[in-house]
Amino acid sequence: MKKDYYEILGISKNAPQEEIKRAYRRKAKQHHPDMNPENKKESEEKFKELSEAYEILMDPRKKQLYDQYGHDGVSQAFRGGGFSWDDFHHFDDLQDILGSLFGDSPFENLFGFTRRPSRQRPKKGGDIHVILKVSLEDIVTRIKKKFKIDRYEACSDCNGKGGYDFMNCLQCGGTGQVRTQSRSFFGTFTSISTCPRCQGKGQVIKNPCVKCQGKGRIRKTRTIEIQIPQGIANGQYIVLRGEGHFGLGGKGSIIVQFEEKPHAYFERRGYDLYIRILMPYSKLIHGGVINIPGLNGKQQKVKIPKGSSAPEIIRARGKGMSRPDGGRGDLYVELDLKPLKAKDKSLHEILEKLKEYEGEPTPRKRGT
Repeated sequence: MKKDYYEILGISKNAPQEEIKRAYRRKAKQHHPDMNPENKKESEEKFKELSEAYEILMDPRKKQLYDQYGHDGVSQAFRGGGFSWDDFHHFDDLQDILGSLFGDSPFENLFGFTRRPSRQRPKKGGDIHVILKVSLEDIVTRIKKKFKIDRYEACSDCNGKGGYDFMNCLQCGGTGQVRTQSRSFFGTFTSISTCPRCQGKGQVIKNPCVKCQGKGRIRKTRTIEIQIPQGIANGQYIVLRGEGHFGLGGKGSIIVQFEEKPHAYFERRGYDLYIRILMPYSKLIHGGVINIPGLNGKQQKVKIPKGSSAPEIIRARGKGMSRPDGGRGDLYVELDLKPLKAKDKSLHEILEKLKEYEGEPTPRKRGT
């Protein structure tokens, strides 16, 4: 007597399709014959049983017939009255399970079906990744920065070909690919892979270039100069296309990622700048204009209102970092009281006189 499909997959009768799929994938991986070489025959039967249950329960019409009439309701769904792999329509759901066993496309060549071998396209050269440290001054002034790289360039003697005379690869017959056949319980399995001798090119060099030893490229050290983009931020990058390693399929790129160095005075938040200024008490009381060091080498003037306190933050619009769109962020000046160091008797007398006007410390109401 055949087992219940729900029992085979270990799920309830009301299980949704996602749960059915998860259960099948879990059990299919567990009972796949290649995972159980010591009990291969038994595993083949178990794997086939799981796949039969999955085929029925994932099809709404077949599932309804099975729920109403049991195995008799779905017996006509199989050719010849019994389940075979010709009746299975969910090979895509097994991709992640069998992919690790048979390659990236395990079902591409099942049951004797194979694709026509094709010559592999020339590979593009690899990319070069560079981390460039920049200061806030570098970003604001958009200076030009230089850095060195080691990259592969086309051999000047053989023009990047690696040699001068070529012949068809004897191992793959000039196709660039080789294939092997094996038998599994699915049927005949044909595996197609890149030819190891010619690396998929279909041809091999008869007379290798002496200068590059048949590689077609030579490693060289180069100095690259770039201008810092406007408004670039920490972690952002630019791509210099065609400046990377040489390859027969084209040159790769240089990917320059910017790493912002910490500043002694400024803190950057987006396109805004923050700076802490120690203010003399008299300047807080009377207000006025103060000079703040600019990142472009020029002093920036910021107006401090009369009667300012410490701590307090003054916002200077449009005096922050430049944006890529041409605008600018803001500058936030955090006012802090500058410690007063009394060095002579006259200063002590001034401070004593100031007490008469200040009075004693008093609690401050919340919200005022």
